Amino acid sequence: MPMYEYRCDRCTQSFTLLQSVHVRPGETICPHCGTNQTQRLFSTFASKVEGSSSPSPGMRSHGCGSGGCGCG
Repeated sequence: MPMYEYRCDRCTQSFTLLQSVHVRPGETICPHCGTNQTQRLFSTFASKVEGSSSPSPGMRSHGCGSGGCGCG
């Protein structure tokens, strides 16, 4: 199950939930105030690879990694 970030429109608190991809808008309840007036946020994902700071051979400068995007 993926982890989603939310912000409550009522109390403005942000929170993170591990929930099914099948959860519909309006079904997520704020754990702080109990309302269902929540907005799913777009979050960024960052990872760190130990070792060299330069891209591995075959890595494209924009980070696609496999070249499957047609950048080759």
